[in-house]
Amino acid sequence: MRSLTVLLVSVLICMQTWSEEGTGGGGTQYVHLQPAFVLNYGENSSGKLKYIRTDVALRVTGAEAAGKVNHHQAYIRNQLVLLLSQQTDETVNTATGREELRQVALEEVKALLSELEGKPYVDDLYFQNFVAQN
Repeated sequence: MRSLTVLLVSVLICMQTWSEEGTGGGGTQYVHLQPAFVLNYGENSSGKLKYIRTDVALRVTGAEAAGKVNHHQAYIRNQLVLLLSQQTDETVNTATGREELRQVALEEVKALLSELEGKPYVDDLYFQNFVAQN
């Protein structure tokens, strides 16, 4: 009976470890900011609105980081909307400009989470697509 109990406890411990590994408890996760960002950008001096549409994913490590990002998603989205709406045609229409924008957006999100939670929690930021209409 004692060996059966030890066996059952061992199996339960292994199952718990396997379950945590399977859900990405400590691994890389991607938090997709939903819905997609659709907004106008730049100065409207000509009377014609210009639009950006992009999907943003944040790469984090571990469930705790994913939870913190999800908890503050509304604030993160707000800051990204403000950043994206300030862009120029030169930034959104070139690969170099979009990469610089991606880096600025990443730093902004890290700074925001550091201010709110004491740690940046985000490893990287990706534009899954990026469409600009002038």
